[in-house]
Amino acid sequence: MGYERLRARANPGMYRRCRLCRVRGFTLIELLVVVSIIALLIAILVPSLALARHQVRSLQCRSNIRQLMNGMFYYITDPDVFPGTHGLFWMQSFFGTAWTRPSGVTWDGARDRMQGMSYHAAYTQPHYLDPEFIADVPGKGTIFPYVKQEKAYTCPADKPGESEDTPIGGGGNGRLSYSLNAFVAYKAPESLGSFTYVAPSFDALPGDQGTRSFAAGQRVVFHSARFMTMFEEHPHFHMNTSFPEGNFNGLDRIATRHMRTVSSKDQGARGRATIAFLDGHVDDPIYPVKTLGRELFTEFGQPHYWHETGPPDRANASAFIKKLDGPCPW
Repeated sequence: MGYERLRARANPGMYRRCRLCRVRGFTLIELLVVVSIIALLIAILVPSLALARHQVRSLQCRSNIRQLMNGMFYYITDPDVFPGTHGLFWMQSFFGTAWTRPSGVTWDGARDRMQGMSYHAAYTQPHYLDPEFIADVPGKGTIFPYVKQEKAYTCPADKPGESEDTPIGGGGNGRLSYSLNAFVAYKAPESLGSFTYVAPSFDALPGDQGTRSFAAGQRVVFHSARFMTMFEEHPHFHMNTSFPEGNFNGLDRIATRHMRTVSSKDQGARGRATIAFLDGHVDDPIYPVKTLGRELFTEFGQPHYWHETGPPDRANASAFIKKLDGPCPW
């Protein structure tokens, strides 16, 4: 038996302590190096994880608006018109008296007490806590029987709360993130192929692209792959303020919450907004954060009503939409 074994048998406790004493620990420098490496890995991984989460939300948003478009295409096989937008009601004032808006006849189910351009709120704020708003939107909408999923109506990045005029959108109404083109509730999609302007028109293009004009008698051909039909709307204009409805008009603004630059202080930023087109495809083009509906309509040539330009826009808009015999046929 060796000398080490004899010592261990004579005093086993002391032998174990001596063995442990010979185990070398980490030095302070080694610990600092390890901590620095871990911090570096975290700094690299966290932005990547945030970007991945951001991309997943953007993909889900596109999937949502695609489901809504499919629901619309199913719906119009029967009535042969687009589901009602809120614009359907007040624009009838072009031909006489505006209609009242009951629930259950618009694509999203929302209602209000607007007569012409005189508005009286139908829901209390915050809208996502109003039981009537929750009951109406989206369950009473015309396309909900075909969509059957409430989650499809809200972007996963659109969190309910107080609306703010920020590039990323602020808080939403909790039930609806998307809006239908205010001017397409009057005609079957196949009849939206072209339009001949009855009065001269001009308006701004998105960003700093200048303006685009249309002469009286000019015929514009609409390509279904460019005809913007449904939009991811900014909650502050007007999805979560006085008009909690899914009607995209000239005064409304797209939500560019799927942004490459997410700084709310960067008012010159450009971001991605989810938009569905008449042919059914969905895209997330990049636009300036303050892009208005009137600028998008001008971009692909659709006539629209913009109260500052007055009679010419009114003439073109009333020529584009369809006069319907009241009361509401839905």
